[in-house]
Amino acid sequence: MSVRVHNILTGELESSYLTSVFGAPERHPLVKKEELLPYGHRERKYNRDGTFEPGLMVPVPVWFIEGGDSRILIDTGLGDCEEIMQLQYRYGIDYLARKSKDQEILNGLAAKGLKPEDIDIVVLTHLHFDHIGNTELFRNARFIVQRSEIALLISPPKFATFYYREWSHKLTDISDRLMPIEGHLKISKQVELVRVGGHSPGQMAVFVGTAKGRVCIASDFLYNYTNLRHDWPIGPVWNMDEWISGLRFIKGEADIILPNHDFEFYQFYPDGVVG
Repeated sequence: MSVRVHNILTGELESSYLTSVFGAPERHPLVKKEELLPYGHRERKYNRDGTFEPGLMVPVPVWFIEGGDSRILIDTGLGDCEEIMQLQYRYGIDYLARKSKDQEILNGLAAKGLKPEDIDIVVLTHLHFDHIGNTELFRNARFIVQRSEIALLISPPKFATFYYREWSHKLTDISDRLMPIEGHLKISKQVELVRVGGHSPGQMAVFVGTAKGRVCIASDFLYNYTNLRHDWPIGPVWNMDEWISGLRFIKGEADIILPNHDFEFYQFYPDGVVG
């Protein structure tokens, strides 16, 4: 069986312009803001009664790698949306999280003929809340994460955006099956994990050999195609030097690059399958 990458949607998050792109590029004399707007962008609109219409909603996928030696899932997606919104509100963030019935991860897996217990390996590309929401479901899987991510979830400093100690159980509950690594790791003939950093200390990109070429699941190293087209960093950057060098590496190694939070993906791959 040929190796293919499946995008499985687990919900949507509201995202600001400055989350999508770093800095305030509209102030640059040679850059037009319109050039850097992500696909489908719109600003949040407030009504007189205090209600609002959400701004840009972005997809939160997981990625299933079919056809290799093991059944591999990349990240575990959004957990309970109400819990997420309440959690973020404690930290001064009021963005919307939502999912339809079809976007429940159990239903998304079932559409691929899978159950959580079928998954052999789960790669946690980093430990932000929208990547670890359903770890408890994968009872037979071995989990792989960069060692440098662990302390940031267990005891995050105040400035560490999107790490929430309240969700440290998402990691500690599967600690007996957790494999911390440092750096790069080839986990099968077709699949290689590369620590690229940039977005977070242990941010990983996943390279997959397919019949269509080498695919890079960029995770949050690249939020959207705007970041890729313009070589423009995402808003939340942990280490800018790593982001710049990581982008050069990814562009030099991959034939197909998949940003993580962009509905434009489905314009190129309507069925959500790559390879």
